[in-house]
Amino acid sequence: MPNGGPDNCGTCGFNRRNRGIWRNPQPDETVTAYCELRGIHPTGDHWTYCENWHTRMRKIAGPVYKSGLYEGGYHRIPWHGDVEPELNASGTCHECRQPFDDGISIPTVEGAPAEFCSNRHYFQWWQRHHPGEEAPMSHGFL
Repeated sequence: MPNGGPDNCGTCGFNRRNRGIWRNPQPDETVTAYCELRGIHPTGDHWTYCENWHTRMRKIAGPVYKSGLYEGGYHRIPWHGDVEPELNASGTCHECRQPFDDGISIPTVEGAPAEFCSNRHYFQWWQRHHPGEEAPMSHGFL
């Protein structure tokens, strides 16, 4: 089990490689991780999460999350819709304008990727771009 918790896509019944079995002890590792509920391919299914793992309902509940930067612990940051944030980016933070070497980036339709020095700054940006949406799995680092 990864340190990011047991409630991840790698153990989810909606992940095609688990064939509908929750916490499947023998997933089909020859199958690419694919969420049959959301239609996404998480790049690291043991570090990707959503509330549907807990509800097991076919009605989509909230955003998809990934483990963000390790900042005194693991913190879950929401995807930007169907776009997964990328870690280990370097650049200038979109929020505080400070340079950084190990951060988060997210591709944008409008132009260059938005880059962030911390989980908090990414989440602040995410909240402005997703008004009215909740991300309860991200509230632990605020």
